[in-house]
Amino acid sequence: MKSATAIAHPNFALIKYWGKSNAGGNIPAMSSLAITLDSMISETTVSFPDDLKQDTWILNEVKQPSLGQIKPPCEHLKKISPIDQPCLIESKNNFPTAAGLASSASGIASLVSALDKILGTKLSKQQMIEVAMLGSGSAARSLFPGFVLLDVTEKDISCETILEAEEWPLNVIVCVTSTNQKTMSSRQGMEISRKTSPIYSDWVSNHQQDIELALQAIAEKNFHQLGKIAEQNCLKMHQVMKTSQPSIDYWNLATHACVENVKDMQGKGIPVFFTIDAGPQVKIICEPDVSKEVVTLMEKVPGVQSIIESCLGQGARIIHE
Repeated sequence: MKSATAIAHPNFALIKYWGKSNAGGNIPAMSSLAITLDSMISETTVSFPDDLKQDTWILNEVKQPSLGQIKPPCEHLKKISPIDQPCLIESKNNFPTAAGLASSASGIASLVSALDKILGTKLSKQQMIEVAMLGSGSAARSLFPGFVLLDVTEKDISCETILEAEEWPLNVIVCVTSTNQKTMSSRQGMEISRKTSPIYSDWVSNHQQDIELALQAIAEKNFHQLGKIAEQNCLKMHQVMKTSQPSIDYWNLATHACVENVKDMQGKGIPVFFTIDAGPQVKIICEPDVSKEVVTLMEKVPGVQSIIESCLGQGARIIHE
């Protein structure tokens, strides 16, 4: 096979993880619950040009100085594959990269899918999860469609769709307030918080309760309850960041303005809630019939550079071989 191309979509956690279970590994310290989006796409093509001297990664048409965080999954799969020649990895995103929009999760999910195909490793679902997590703690979630639970226990890790996108169609309005790359990566920030935040241990120990409440809300398709627990969980995570040393604050003025606008919509009875990851972008979840109204209102917020509209999407998949 000359090449394989896969696509995957970013996922945004409604119940988040922030922190690893150990500094050396890449295992989240807690479970998480996310939604996979459809309109934002990472596409990765893997090939083996004859004249290539070493593994090479081109991201959005720019040759990267190193493989970075894609190196662990690449090395792992090449070790268990009969193919041992340098590979060319060409990745592209149709949304801002490294700006708090989960580009690493979707990028690595598409990479692992393409590598598995071209290397002929035929990974099981569980192996795909484990290899994806070598590159990004949240990449496993982008392997799956709809509502996705990444369940982390002391004994093992599992990841699966708990509700298909079409079973509870929701819309996601992504308000992009900056396209700049983050000054601090999530991985760096998590380690700082784990070591220095005085409320980090409470964040970890109380986390499962949030997971259970969100799972119940999804099972009942209770939008209000899901929004309430998702917003609380989001704000708790950012409080852990702010109480770290040095303090970590990804929000900008437009982020704050977006949150105030969502609260104003809620006060008017519009079914919406927000979540914010390690970046300044605001993700607004709403019911489909109010989506246009939400977009119109958010376009007026000062500092919002662009808006990406999305529905819930599919898991990672091969599109060309």
